[in-house]
Amino acid sequence: MNIKYEIEPVFKIEFFKIKCVNFKNKKYDIEKILKQYPEKRFDNFYSNRDKSNISWELQEIFKDEFQLIKTKYNSKIDVYNTWSVSYQKGDYHVPHNHGSIGYCGILYLDMHKNSPVTTYIQPWNDENDKTALYKPLVVAGDIMIVPQFLMHYSETNKLKFPKRIISFDFKLSL
Repeated sequence: MNIKYEIEPVFKIEFFKIKCVNFKNKKYDIEKILKQYPEKRFDNFYSNRDKSNISWELQEIFKDEFQLIKTKYNSKIDVYNTWSVSYQKGDYHVPHNHGSIGYCGILYLDMHKNSPVTTYIQPWNDENDKTALYKPLVVAGDIMIVPQFLMHYSETNKLKFPKRIISFDFKLSL
């Protein structure tokens, strides 16, 4: 048989993972700032989302990483929301997204090797009509960036070691 054909994905959702440089020192600096914005208990986790706006400080401390983000998207970026979330033993976060326009970043601040990672939900079923999940391989010092519309969640932290992230939302600007 001499039939020609092509196979390529109809859609794809890109994620962008960055390994922070000099993470130990940057973590120390950002933790000093976070002390000014204590987290409080929400339903299933701790967060300072309603009190924190450390967007400028985050970008200043992680300026190399944010420069890489600007270069990747060939655009200025407008970080308009930044907060931390901590998951103690038994804590979790239900599926959610951050809106329909822009990007969501997660900086993994404290991650034990067996901590639950953020799980992303493919927004369409696979060829067997099943929900497809994606769990990236991340460690402390990694930043994941995905479109804001992408549903994601954190499974229950079964460890005595807390997991802590910094989440930030941004839009591309001219």
